Amino acid sequence: MATGWARPTGGAFARRGARRLVLMATAAAVGVIAPQVRGGTPVPDLFQQAVNYVFTGKLDPQGGPEIVDRAACVIVMRDPRFERFIRYYLARFKMDTARFTKKYAGTQELYELDVEGDTPVIEYLAMDKATILQRYKSAQIPLPGNIEQAQKALRIITTQCKSDQPKSPFG
Repeated sequence: MATGWARPTGGAFARRGARRLVLMATAAAVGVIAPQVRGGTPVPDLFQQAVNYVFTGKLDPQGGPEIVDRAACVIVMRDPRFERFIRYYLARFKMDTARFTKKYAGTQELYELDVEGDTPVIEYLAMDKATILQRYKSAQIPLPGNIEQAQKALRIITTQCKSDQPKSPFG
């Protein structure tokens, strides 16, 4: 009796199975790559955008902060006032004791982040980016953007830079 459907036998069945396996592997590879690329453009680096916003008030500034060690959350950027660079150790910031201070310049509100750490949180570097001129365990960092957006960006940075290592009770 003919039912209109014939089951492939032998080699035809094996080829169809192999084709399905290749298609599934291709789909899996596309599934891994697709989240990294949206509409042909790369997905923005959320951590870089957060760092950019905190230190410049912009998401994609020209000559903005450079992440030099992502695992240790270390960034370097040019000092806007002097001929030197500044290295920030973001993972060393004690965010639970950090303060946001408000200053006024005429009618404009300006904000600063006051942070400290057990070890230096900021270093001033010579123009070669290697020679340390000064280092401090506390810093006052101007926040040029919108304060609510800067606070959101700092939460992203804090989450990214959390130390998963347990601290010694004797340190």
